[in-house]
Parts: sequence; C-alpha cells; structure tokens
Amino acid sequence: MTQTALPLSTYALVVAAGRGTRAGGDRPKQYQPLGQAVVLTQTLRSLAACPSITALCVMIHGEDKVQYADAIAPLGALPLLPPVTGGETRAASVRAGLEALEPYAPDRVLIHDAARPFP
Repeated sequence: MTQTALPLSTYALVVAAGRGTRAGGDRPKQYQPLGQAVVLTQTLRSLAACPSITALCVMIHGEDKVQYADAIAPLGALPLLPPVTGGETRAASVRAGLEALEPYAPDRVLIHDAARPFP
C-alpha cells in the first residue's frame, strides 16, 4: 500500500515592528512608499505569491495599527493572520510571532524582514 504524503504547512513570519529610523523620512521604512504601494505591501504581495506558503503572520509595532491596516488594504484576500504586536527587539518580535503560530502547528516557519520587499 502506497501512502500519499500530506502537504507541509509553511508559515511566513514578517517582522515589521521596527522603527526603521536609519532610512530617514517621517515613518518607519516598512511603511515608506515604493512605487504605487508601501514597502510592507510589496513584501506581503511577494511572499503571498509563493504557492507553498500557507499563511502570513506580521509582527507590528503597537503604534502602527493604522499604518498596517493601510498597507494591507490593497492586498485583497491573502492568507493573512491577525497582526501580532512585536517586542522591544527583533528577537522578541520573532518569539512573539512563533508563539502566535503555536496553535497552527506549522511544519516550517520562514522569517522575513518587512523592509525587504523582493524575497
């Protein structure tokens, strides 16, 4: 008897909780314009285009809820989980994201920086 392998679940954690002050401007770099969208919008669009990614989970700064909502508005229906408030450091943000994914029991987790829009 041949067993059929079940597809692996792959979740992408997108770390967007940083302040991005070195980039200059009046907002964190993940919310700065890039063409017709902001950097985070393009990052999520790029990751969602990968058919092996089951869902996306974004860690955001607690003060960025409105900017985050604006960034995801043009994306339509994506496999996007509710945002998670990040921590004081990148490591703390990643930990918060991993803890948020625990109920989903992913087989694999990819960790990507929101300010890198072309993975």
